[in-house]
Amino acid sequence: MRCLRPERPPGVLGHTLQRYAFNLRLAPDSVADADIVLGLDMDGFTLAGRVRPFISYVLGVLADEATFERGWVGRLLRLQAKAERRATREADLVITTSQYSRKRLAQVYGLSQAAIGVVPPAFDVERWRRDLKTVVAAASDDRDPVVFCVAHMYPRKNIAALVRATAILVRRLPAVSVRIAGNGPELNNIERLIATSGLERNVHLLGQLSHPQLLREFVACDVFCLPSLQEGFGIVFLEAMASGKPVVACRSSSTPELIEDEVNGLLASPRDDADLAAKLLRLIEHPELRRTMGETNRRAANRYSASETVPRLVDLVAGLIQA
Repeated sequence: MRCLRPERPPGVLGHTLQRYAFNLRLAPDSVADADIVLGLDMDGFTLAGRVRPFISYVLGVLADEATFERGWVGRLLRLQAKAERRATREADLVITTSQYSRKRLAQVYGLSQAAIGVVPPAFDVERWRRDLKTVVAAASDDRDPVVFCVAHMYPRKNIAALVRATAILVRRLPAVSVRIAGNGPELNNIERLIATSGLERNVHLLGQLSHPQLLREFVACDVFCLPSLQEGFGIVFLEAMASGKPVVACRSSSTPELIEDEVNGLLASPRDDADLAAKLLRLIEHPELRRTMGETNRRAANRYSASETVPRLVDLVAGLIQA
């Protein structure tokens, strides 16, 4: 297997320009020795229809993501979506990560749902659990409650809703700690919202974390929360599940495919800060419910290990070759 990929400069603009430059340099003779060419998202769009078989594996439907964004981020995502649309429409096989993404691909790119395969991204559950064992910190019922969130701060990740929900939550739990990892275009807005809400002692922005730091946050938290409005497939939910943590999220996009309400987490109504706060409060105040949902998540994470998902991908590719 040979992997060709563009560099990833900082910022959406740099990433978009570099990605287009990389793809425009691709030519059929650069992959002439390949039996199969698989492009991720928009990548490979200049080869689609020119080399066969070409598979487009869409991790995130860019046109769908763009509908939740504004300003230059939305414009750049729409530019990338033009390339992704070409890649998917010219591909011999299209695969995506969730039923939600399958539906959105059909809607925004004019594809047939029946022709789109669904294979969740492989997650190395075994390695994640091995790494967790190296973490010393542990959650405890006799300390102040901790909510952890990690996301690249785009508007669609809805981090502001978590901050506003915290403002409601502190009325019942003045010492609650909400720890948010990640950077992104919304960071300055989030910082201002925390300051104007007087939540500097409750909401902590951690920035970009290393892998060991991320593991420590997952181990130490009581609840994982990401109130995203759009997820093609939420890998961070899998990280929380494999860590044995209950999840609070929004009932939107692909999230209910991973988080089943009242089973392995609680789903709040999108854009309802009070409901989000109520769901967090319920889990924080009921440790036995947290433990039950956490154990359910620990088992459910096994469904997304490479040993479970890779054979599904192989079956789709084998079917294409036989056809």
